[in-house]
Amino acid sequence: MLNKFAIILTLAMLINPNALFARGILIPEDKRIAPLILVKQIVDFKIEDQIAETMVEQVFYNHSDRPLEATYIFPVPKGASVNKFTMWVDGKETKGELLEADKAREIYTSIVRRIQDPGLLEYMENNLLRMRVFPVPARGNQRVSVSYTSVVPKKGDLMEFVFPLCCEMRSNQVAQEFSLSGTIKSQHGIANTYSPTHDINTQRKSDKEVSLSLNKAGLMGDKDFQLFYSFSDKAVGMSMLTHRPIASEEGYFSLMINPSMKGNKAKPMPRDFVFVMDTSGSMRGPKMEQAKKALKYCINSLGENDRFSMLNFATSISLFRDEFVPANEEFKNIGRKWIEGLDSTGGTAIRDALLAALEIRGNDASRPFVIVFFTDGMPTIGETNPEKITRDVLAKIKPNTRIFTFGVGDDVNATMLDMLAEKTKAATTYVRPAEDIEIKSSAMVSKISNPVLVNLSLTFSPDIQVLDIYPTSLPDIFEGSQLMVFGKYKGKGGSAIKLRGDLANEKKEFVYEYNFPEKTSDSKSFVEQLWARRKVGFLLDQIRANGEKGELVDEVTKLAKKYGITTPYTSYLVVPDHVAYPIHRPVPGYPTPKLPVPFGLLPSSGGDENRKVLEFARENQSRPGQLAEGRATAAEKAFEFAGIAGAPGAEQLKKAMDAKGDLDRAKDALRRRDQNAVQGGKMGVDLSVQNQNFRDQITVSETAIKQISGRSMIEVGGVWIDEGFQKSMPTMVIQAQSDAYFRLLEKQPQLRKLFGLGNYLIWVTPGNTALVIDTQEGKNTISDKEIEQMFAPNK
Repeated sequence: MLNKFAIILTLAMLINPNALFARGILIPEDKRIAPLILVKQIVDFKIEDQIAETMVEQVFYNHSDRPLEATYIFPVPKGASVNKFTMWVDGKETKGELLEADKAREIYTSIVRRIQDPGLLEYMENNLLRMRVFPVPARGNQRVSVSYTSVVPKKGDLMEFVFPLCCEMRSNQVAQEFSLSGTIKSQHGIANTYSPTHDINTQRKSDKEVSLSLNKAGLMGDKDFQLFYSFSDKAVGMSMLTHRPIASEEGYFSLMINPSMKGNKAKPMPRDFVFVMDTSGSMRGPKMEQAKKALKYCINSLGENDRFSMLNFATSISLFRDEFVPANEEFKNIGRKWIEGLDSTGGTAIRDALLAALEIRGNDASRPFVIVFFTDGMPTIGETNPEKITRDVLAKIKPNTRIFTFGVGDDVNATMLDMLAEKTKAATTYVRPAEDIEIKSSAMVSKISNPVLVNLSLTFSPDIQVLDIYPTSLPDIFEGSQLMVFGKYKGKGGSAIKLRGDLANEKKEFVYEYNFPEKTSDSKSFVEQLWARRKVGFLLDQIRANGEKGELVDEVTKLAKKYGITTPYTSYLVVPDHVAYPIHRPVPGYPTPKLPVPFGLLPSSGGDENRKVLEFARENQSRPGQLAEGRATAAEKAFEFAGIAGAPGAEQLKKAMDAKGDLDRAKDALRRRDQNAVQGGKMGVDLSVQNQNFRDQITVSETAIKQISGRSMIEVGGVWIDEGFQKSMPTMVIQAQSDAYFRLLEKQPQLRKLFGLGNYLIWVTPGNTALVIDTQEGKNTISDKEIEQMFAPNK
């Protein structure tokens, strides 16, 4: 019978199979005592051109009842050339040493053997900083600081700064106090800054100085912090990332486009605004009061050269003015009083309201024209067909028109709002029932208050064929924002990329020269993954708007399975949010507790023996495609156990199961071609928000499928299984952290990424052998000949 503690631990492994073995890297000499837990980490870096000075302060807690002698290790980021370093213990400078990769590899190996955590494997080719720490006070904190200066590697026009977070702070090991911040300064303009691993806050102090920060809320502790930046003195900076690991296949690229602050400081574009407010009966109460505050914020944000008008609609239309008025203080005051007098009653005449807003502009298309449209309901007056409303409104659109839409609550037609915004190069914001209209709308209005670069287009040299570019229609770039474009390419060599647009009311053309490589390393695979998410978002929008078509569903399913994207057609790939689990430390003098196994390997009903990886995999892949069902079943069982155990992850598991249920219902509605269900109401808004997140995603998220050395691995009950595994295959079972395990790594170093997934996995080798890693069974030694046979490709 499983006890509650075992259930909690194994549930932790389901949510993050590597989470349990996360440690801070302060390692007691007494091998009976686990590495000490990290409770605080403060990281500050200062980069000038390519020279980075990084300062790290860490605090570890000694959970034992006696002073300890320990060794502190710090992995040096790969590629970083360390010129000098300083180390402190409790503020006193202490002698440390820099170990080259060959010597460091032995230390990494010994630690992995000891703590049985494969997370350090990815650092085995990195240099290492090391120092002795004594005494570490009993039941007390130990502060350690490191400062090092390094040269930031450069490839092409991009610099890449990396800080190692992965091995120090897995998801359950996020320090109670954590911050990461830094500055970049240069003699030249700083064109772009981008992190594919973490959400960062960026503030431009000038064209030559940028500050960045990452707080605990934005931390993904199982990834190193990765930051790209580039220099340019052009009015609009552009940088490119490429990914093409297989020369015979298409490559992937990402463009980052960012106007300089010189462009931002140009005279703001004068614009004309019409604010359209739904005042139907459903807006009555607190919702209406929030909407009034939001509308006042919109008026207050207008520039001195802007003009505006307003209208409210319910059963009929009521105009503030039938023409534009200047956005001076006199008319702003009049407008605020008009807003205060608004009341909610009647139906929802959406078509009439939008057409009336377009009429205010008249025939003058010289000034940019913006409609900000708030609604909380479906059309009920006049034309009620959302498709016809969209078609009628778009038919009246003149150049330089943008319609920013706000869907308030869940009783809206999300597809209609999305289409109106997308076709006019604008955006949709959804204010969910528990959210504040004023807060959400003011954030969007602030963002769009100062357009810098508009009416954009990109062209490439004919020698390079680009395809599948997303976004399909380039939006405007606003002050403080950066545009990212993803696409695929064929061909190789240099290409001139031309960017055309309106900058400070003048038509401009910028030319950039870039090389599209024939082949790259696998280090920027995030470019391909993010491209796939944007394409899936685009395809799902097409399905939702126009109904299912076999080829679209097939393409979505193919991409989703390859890249681990959760969609209505692949709901089994849903991944729970990371959960912080309590750390249970062994007591000195007592045997170290046996490490828990993944949830999927717990004893079957009525049994008391944990299951083996190979047995579990054969059961879950008795026929092709069964792994997907196995993953869904394991998640359902985990949720049931979480309720019994009261595990910290129960809430996250419930959210994941609820999300899966919502996606399954959406799939059923799509199959029935029930467009009303998938376009409107809660389901419609949920799908719209999900697709929008796909289209806007710039950081790689956790997935249940990973591509490792050309193989697709899926997580089932905490075990990673090659989707090509067949129960009839020859097998080679290796015990985790054994001599055989490390011999494999020595002879086949590319396995570090695979083994980093955890201690329970099956991977199909080039020789078509199922390589099994398990802590509970397996060979402890292996010959080089056996390794060669496994990795010799089948002819």
